[in-house]
Amino acid sequence: MKKINSLEYNTLIWFLTRATFIEITAEILLNTAHQDSWISIIIAIVFGIIPFFLYSYLKNKFPDKNIITLNKEKFGKFGTFLNLILIASTLIFTICSFWIVVNFIDSQYLYRTPTIMIIIILILPVIYTIIKDFHIFSKVSLIMFYISLFFIIIILTGLISNIDINNLKPILNNSPNNILYGTFCFIGFNILPLFLLNIIPQNKIKNYSPKKNFIFYLISSLSLLNVMFLTISIFGIHLSELYNYPSFHLLKRVSVLDIIDRVESILSLEWFLALFVQIITALFFIKEALRETFKPKEKTNNIIMIIVCLIIAFLTQIIFTTKGTEIAYFKNQLIYILYISYFLIPIITLLKSLKKT
Repeated sequence: MKKINSLEYNTLIWFLTRATFIEITAEILLNTAHQDSWISIIIAIVFGIIPFFLYSYLKNKFPDKNIITLNKEKFGKFGTFLNLILIASTLIFTICSFWIVVNFIDSQYLYRTPTIMIIIILILPVIYTIIKDFHIFSKVSLIMFYISLFFIIIILTGLISNIDINNLKPILNNSPNNILYGTFCFIGFNILPLFLLNIIPQNKIKNYSPKKNFIFYLISSLSLLNVMFLTISIFGIHLSELYNYPSFHLLKRVSVLDIIDRVESILSLEWFLALFVQIITALFFIKEALRETFKPKEKTNNIIMIIVCLIIAFLTQIIFTTKGTEIAYFKNQLIYILYISYFLIPIITLLKSLKKT
């Protein structure tokens, strides 16, 4: 793997934090914490520092190793078992992420187009990207980051005049359990995926800076707080809960210089870019994990990844065929898979490394 620069690495933090928010987290928050959803996000940002610093510590303490090689070195055969869990859980997470973007396009844009056609169109650039070296994709990610910032400025400019603070009231009208569950979900879906970046050793990042990483973590997390604040303060909680993807429908109120309307299709590309980055980063994690675990040749590993992508495309077509089952799975199964794989296993690795010291 060739080196990437620190800004490219930080843009990955930005996208991974934002990727699944409007499709998963926002809906769960609005239906549990309701108008206190923004409070859940504030608490999550504070407690999310724990896994963030956990990942940073492992990267700083072992700058020449990724999480896969570290597990093998510290645990031996048991480390291989942990790595297989990480590969399997990341594959499940990738399938769900790919399903999310396919379902979003299918329901909001191409509802008359066969789902299989959408899957084929989307999986082809994924396959092309994953067989390339990651540093090429990181440069593309940097370009997409600037595009996203441009879209966000347009969104804020177009929506700020519609804010009604009264829609946030009453504050703390929900039980603490609901607010904390929203915090639990936000950390699980929007902070724990940062673990995927531990597949990149620190010595592969030029001018690596933990402080800049933390700044990007705060900025990306606060940007999601802003999304939830805008959604509730403009729509109100009842309308927000009524809409499917309320943050997307919020974009329909954006106009450019009061002349150009109906720009939501363009502005929503910002969320597609984040999901695309998450899918590619997860697949790159799987690719490097397979390389470190089974030592295949480069060509063989690329063929395996093509097969993995085809499996993802096939499973996307057959999972969650009943409306509503996806949210239940995300809340009751996927989130615990993420906590076990992306939080518990790194803690086990950390404790082993401390014990060794």
